[in-house]
Amino acid sequence: MHKLIRLLGLCGLLLAAAAAGSPLQAQSPAPSRAQEAGWTRIAGGVEYQLLGRWDVEKLDRILTTDTPVFAGIPVSYSAARNAIRLYRVRYASVIPERGNRPTLASGLVAVPDTSATSFPLVSYQHGTVYGKQQVPSVPEQSPETQLMLAQFAGQGYVVIGADYFGLGDSTEPEGYMVKASHQQATHDMLEASRTVLAELKIATPELFLAGWSQGGFVTMAMLERLEAVGQPVKAAVTASAPVDVFAALNGFLNYPREIDASWVTSLFILSSFSFENYYGVPGLARSLLNDAYYDVSRKAYERQPFDAAQVPTDLRKLIRAEYFDPQFFANSAYGRLVATTQAYRWVVGTPVRNFYGEADEAIRTELGQLAMRYQQALGNKHVEAVSTGATSHRGTFAKAVPQWKAWFDAQR
Repeated sequence: MHKLIRLLGLCGLLLAAAAAGSPLQAQSPAPSRAQEAGWTRIAGGVEYQLLGRWDVEKLDRILTTDTPVFAGIPVSYSAARNAIRLYRVRYASVIPERGNRPTLASGLVAVPDTSATSFPLVSYQHGTVYGKQQVPSVPEQSPETQLMLAQFAGQGYVVIGADYFGLGDSTEPEGYMVKASHQQATHDMLEASRTVLAELKIATPELFLAGWSQGGFVTMAMLERLEAVGQPVKAAVTASAPVDVFAALNGFLNYPREIDASWVTSLFILSSFSFENYYGVPGLARSLLNDAYYDVSRKAYERQPFDAAQVPTDLRKLIRAEYFDPQFFANSAYGRLVATTQAYRWVVGTPVRNFYGEADEAIRTELGQLAMRYQQALGNKHVEAVSTGATSHRGTFAKAVPQWKAWFDAQR
């Protein structure tokens, strides 16, 4: 069992939303346009395709059987009340870090299958995934998305979710924890989703945000962007959110805990190659990673076939020795980019709850409370940190979701 857990962690990265923990594996290539059918092009170049319908029985099976297996703990959820219709969406976006170069991205829109025409809207930001297709637009491969669909869309919420750049149908390299690109992808997915919903004659007067792990960071970053452009958000929630990546990575390097996950090495792999590609810093990943593990790390990042057993679980094997000096790390090209990767240092105006687990192998309790502490230092009471008890990374997500739902219902 220990070997299996190690393999799952290695094959991927960390902060995973329900796909978190699945192996980074070779994926079947996305079908070509010539092979696809059923796409409808609408305003703004947005395209959507009906994926199918999930009935109440399937949604309840996710809640009662699939999610407890995924999370490793029993959790009580409210039963689904309605079936849902699922749509894959493609939309135009730009990459801010690359001079706003145009790109195409994908995502999911899930609509309650009822006679109603107005629903609250939840934008869900997914966690770290190990396969290119383990994203919202391919919900059969995303356990975390399945939980959100069963708990929210199955109870009268429209649920949307962006596949980040480099994932889903995107042909870009992955932009793991690249903040402005995450903000762009999610903001443009929100606009594209509203275009699709207007075509379906569905209104969504209230907007909520939610995300787990990496998706918790992306949720806070998205909220920052939406507040900056004056887009109202009713409330936002996260679980196991690394709102300050510099703090998170420093902790793994210099203050390791006995419970730290063996797969945290993948965080350094994904972020270093992503930063190199998106910020245009040739050789950045090679400057961080020891030569012996550079090639296998590159293959893991690029989703090429590789032997997961060759990826070390020991950071001191993967990372060059000088990076364990806090001053060197802070002053390095990689460290300076990491230091800009935060999503909590603005005056938050939206009600926010950051859920954290006290036995989370990836997110320290103090990191889970950080956004609240910072806002409190300003005198701002909009952000609250909420403990889910002695829960693991996945367990924190599983226990947080029904609390998210109850809080959103109360906000309405």
